[in-house]
Amino acid sequence: MSSQIWSTAAIIPETGSAVTIVFNTNGYPFEYKPGQFINITLEINGAPVTRSYSLSSLPGEDARPSVTVKKIKGGLMSSYIVDNASLIQHWQVTGPWGSFTPAPGTYHKDHVVLLAGGSGITPLFSIARSVINASQHTAVTLIYSSRTKEEIIFREAIEEWATRHQGRVNVYHAISQPGDNDVTHPAVIKGRINKLVARKLIKSIVGDAINAAHYFLCGPAELMKMHKDMLEAQQVQDDNIYMEWFAPGQEADHDPLPGNMQEVLLHFFEQSNLLEVHPGKSILAAALEEKIPLPYSCKSGTCGRCAARLTSGKVNMTGNYALRKPDLEAGLILLCQSYPVTDDVTVEID
Repeated sequence: MSSQIWSTAAIIPETGSAVTIVFNTNGYPFEYKPGQFINITLEINGAPVTRSYSLSSLPGEDARPSVTVKKIKGGLMSSYIVDNASLIQHWQVTGPWGSFTPAPGTYHKDHVVLLAGGSGITPLFSIARSVINASQHTAVTLIYSSRTKEEIIFREAIEEWATRHQGRVNVYHAISQPGDNDVTHPAVIKGRINKLVARKLIKSIVGDAINAAHYFLCGPAELMKMHKDMLEAQQVQDDNIYMEWFAPGQEADHDPLPGNMQEVLLHFFEQSNLLEVHPGKSILAAALEEKIPLPYSCKSGTCGRCAARLTSGKVNMTGNYALRKPDLEAGLILLCQSYPVTDDVTVEID
């Protein structure tokens, strides 16, 4: 998809370190699903910088698309946007991308549970609102972990939304660093959430149907892993767990990477290329060095933009935070995380 130039329609401060940018697409048609993201490219210090940001707006309800950006320590793009949002008039955008969206069956579930942390609320609040809007009976529970009450993104909007849909929406806040003056409330968990607290809370709401609900997770890597471990211990099947990784943590042990150069046959639309993939380089890296314009975004295995079909040979995929079980069974791999280990590897992108 070619890039578009959007303008700033509004800037909304959310917290001391987070802002929402509402865009004017300047007449470009833009259709997206709740939970998807866009790539934004800005020139910073004389060089183009591209980052992915989840859309925090809800299609069909919000008149314009928007993203919400939280300043991350050491984050070049996030710091630049939060500090200079009011000065940025034009944004180079591509997308939408991503498969972190409700499945058709989600809207027919009795219960949907969203487990958020920090800026992970940005796609989850859009997903939560979409479920309430599209379903007549599905209940939604949001458990949102933040460091302090002041760092809760969309705090007032979430409260208003939960009040408006009282009886179908449950919202709980876990505050890891509560202040002395924070009001005591049954829906506020003081202290860092853990597996036991999360399990008891979900079970108290969902009851014996804990295995039948759909779960959406987004936030810091360690928090997501904790929630996923808790759900798996309750025998929740993978098909009912949806995860969006902003920044994966330490990768688990994997097979040794190949020590020799391997040739890979790459079919990209109607073109075929024979790549020399040297030790330590992924298939995506080798293709980009050959100026082959493969689609990609994060390069960390989180977005799924570089997915391709492995039709022969064997690769070592060192990380996968985007492909679900049916994708893997269909032979899909992430080129940014895939290293050929045999000399007969063939991949296709169509």
